[in-house]
Amino acid sequence: MKKAIAIFIIVLLFITIGTLLFLRVNEDTWICSNGVWVKHGNPTASKPTTNCADVKGAVSTVNQNANIILDSPKAGETIGPEFVIKGKARVFENQLNFRVRDAKGNPLIEGTMAAKASGAGQYGPFEVSISSTPKGKATIEVFDKSAKDGVESDKVSITVTIK
Repeated sequence: MKKAIAIFIIVLLFITIGTLLFLRVNEDTWICSNGVWVKHGNPTASKPTTNCADVKGAVSTVNQNANIILDSPKAGETIGPEFVIKGKARVFENQLNFRVRDAKGNPLIEGTMAAKASGAGQYGPFEVSISSTPKGKATIEVFDKSAKDGVESDKVSITVTIK
């Protein structure tokens, strides 16, 4: 009897492990977000060299498992000195960060914002208005920041031109 129970437990364990492996989603990959390749997790493969989307007018492919999805502005877009960063996110305590950098990589504007999610693990919309940015190429970054050690994760980064 004890032998039958032990065999049953082992078989059940194998079925459970097999099911978990089958349902597992690859979190370590490159995703195409707003026309640019974005590192998601810690992929072992190098950044893809192919163009992930036609930046002019085409809708970018977005990994449905991404924690931050930037809707506006779009990569490659020409925007005014006053613009809105918006999208949706599912991040810890609904808090996320943004940064605008100039062409040399210097931070121009940094801040935090909240996603308005209805519950833990749910996407919620976010929006922040930016004003008085200098003309030229700029990089917009939206990311989660670890409260534990300040490490940035799930970063979405796009390049735009400010007119």
